Amino acid sequence: MKKSKITKSNAMDKIIKMISRNEQMERNGGGQWVATHRVHKSKKQYSRKRFKSDTKRAIDQE
Repeated sequence: MKKSKITKSNAMDKIIKMISRNEQMERNGGGQWVATHRVHKSKKQYSRKRFKSDTKRAIDQE
């Protein structure tokens, strides 16, 4: 197996990522990880889970 060379730029990038992760962990109350970039969920797309919850609510209201 070949060992990959760690260049100075890669080392700096890793250090910066590690520092920013540690800061984010401290901000979120000790060890909780919160996603910063979440994928937008389309409301037009069919969702069986959402459909079930909506029908249950409609039945309970009647």
